[in-house]
Amino acid sequence: MGYVTVLESIDPEDWDRPGDKEIVRRVKDQLDNGTNILLHDGGGDREQTVKALPKIIDYIQSRGDRIVPLNELLGETMDQIMPPIPGSRFGFQRLASSLGFQTLYILQQLFWAFIMLAMALVALRTAIVIVLSFGHRRRARHAPAAGGFAPSISVLVPAYNEGKVIAATLRSVLSTTYPSTVEVILVDDGSSDDTYEAAKKVALEDARVRVFSQVNHGKAAALQRALHEASNEIVVFIDADTRIAHDAFGRLVQPLADAKIGAVSGHARVGNRRSFLARCQDLEYICGFNLDRRAYSVWNCITVAPGAISAFRKEAIKAAGGFSRDTLAEDTDLTLSVHRAGFRVDYVPGAVAWTEAPETVRTLASQRFRWAFGTLQSVWKHRSLTFSRRAPGLGWFSLPSVWFFQLGLVAVAPMVDALFLYAVLVDRQLAVLPYFLAFIGSDLALALAACWMEHEPLRTAWRIIPMRFIYRPMLSYVVWKAILRALRGAVVEWGKLDRTASVVEVPR
Repeated sequence: MGYVTVLESIDPEDWDRPGDKEIVRRVKDQLDNGTNILLHDGGGDREQTVKALPKIIDYIQSRGDRIVPLNELLGETMDQIMPPIPGSRFGFQRLASSLGFQTLYILQQLFWAFIMLAMALVALRTAIVIVLSFGHRRRARHAPAAGGFAPSISVLVPAYNEGKVIAATLRSVLSTTYPSTVEVILVDDGSSDDTYEAAKKVALEDARVRVFSQVNHGKAAALQRALHEASNEIVVFIDADTRIAHDAFGRLVQPLADAKIGAVSGHARVGNRRSFLARCQDLEYICGFNLDRRAYSVWNCITVAPGAISAFRKEAIKAAGGFSRDTLAEDTDLTLSVHRAGFRVDYVPGAVAWTEAPETVRTLASQRFRWAFGTLQSVWKHRSLTFSRRAPGLGWFSLPSVWFFQLGLVAVAPMVDALFLYAVLVDRQLAVLPYFLAFIGSDLALALAACWMEHEPLRTAWRIIPMRFIYRPMLSYVVWKAILRALRGAVVEWGKLDRTASVVEVPR
């Protein structure tokens, strides 16, 4: 015995015309065939159902048929079919049930609206980043060759408990092929290991290295001290675990020939790609950091010139107010301040530095929590730049991207993945598959474009798929942790990663 919708093809205007007989005829045909009549009552416009019901009842009764309630048809009492709620609780239970279903429905609709909005924005941002990145690549072909502009530079290295790696880092700097004077200033920020002694040993071997020590005050304070000691107008920042490509400095300073440019970001890569976790981070550096910087430089909206490798004009740092200890992401804070001071920030993909990535989940989570918390502090501190017409690229593209894609969407991404897995379990995967594929497709498109520009094997891009299920839940966790810490107003100290001295300089 099937179910038939009698009213689905009837024009509502027929209710006020002799066409009512057509309705009765259809009902008669269905009843004569022994078929149930299903009047849809699942929400929406019930106008046709309400108009049809009296006519259907009249026809059924005219046949001599009797209409009975469900409990009589089943031979049960009404209390057995619908157990009564105690009188004292009836009002509350009904209200709670009604509000619960309404709330659940509203939340469901809001969630799907967010998913659709996120899908559209992710696709739009992906297209913009890829187009701008290819534009930057074409522009970079006509950039001045390394060595065309070669002022004396000061390389500033803040260090805290870097005894395992500091000597190799300093020797990497000293072995570069930069044609002009290079001075290296290292500030040991109260290390408890042999960082100072290892650095002094290198300084005795090469007079270009000067080493200073201070009581532990944090990375920003160490950078400010190093900046104070620097004798050149152009300063280069590198981290204490970084290996520098031989021609990196020559390429890095070229944009600073333009007095309007206050800072230049180099190209950081992971130098210890010996585990799946490290290789995931390398792909993240290629896609999430370097590809973005290619695109952002076209619209002058780079949000961070990284501490791993970047060059600044002293004048720009002074105009920006110097290094602040307000945030944990002192490089992001300074870069946004340089924008605020009216300088441009550029990016040079050929200025390569190899940095040590965390090799355990614990150390990676610690690093990313510090980054997430520092980024949250920085964008909040400079929130007046968001949607500002003073720096349109920054205000309308890169800063909103930080808020939505790096913080908000990363926080909810595992929920989208969990929704898809749940849909598979209940055999409803087709309902969410388009949204899931849109997110995966956008990630894969960015990864393919980034790998192609980096001359990496395109098969590397497929690593982005397992990253979503294995790597990104951890990023979501640290983002939520940073948000909750920020809401509580908690103070977070600068975290120090355990070094393994595993960076291998890769020729480029």
